[in-house]
Amino acid sequence: MKQITFFVLSALILTGMSCKSMKEKKQDKNDKSIPSAILVENMEEYRNNADFSITDVAIEGNIMNIDVQYSGGCQEHEFKLLGMKAIQKSLPPKRGVFLYHNSNGDNCRSIVEEKLQFDISVLAYEGGEIILNLDAWATPISYTKSN
Repeated sequence: MKQITFFVLSALILTGMSCKSMKEKKQDKNDKSIPSAILVENMEEYRNNADFSITDVAIEGNIMNIDVQYSGGCQEHEFKLLGMKAIQKSLPPKRGVFLYHNSNGDNCRSIVEEKLQFDISVLAYEGGEIILNLDAWATPISYTKSN
């Protein structure tokens, strides 16, 4: 009877430890700070990137949420949101924006869906509203910086 109790208690302790470990990993992933968009003079050096598709875009405050799909699953993929420094002089003004995808050589073929977030404060226009034309997304995105 003591052996059974010992094995049950050992199993419960190990289960609790593995759950804690999984919770810590999930917490670590959630603790990532939100990367900022980057202003660039020229996007040509970023045009040679890995394939992906954008399935949804939304702005909440100064955060742009981008849902993407890509082929992979074996390596960590990196995304950068790039905005042109120059803006088009129109009413409201317009800025070209590009999502750069580095697959880090991932040749796996699973379809990965990922939700990306970027702080887009640097893409704002001092005078108010700006239209962000995100490459690979047909709908222009209206943005006014939140305080």
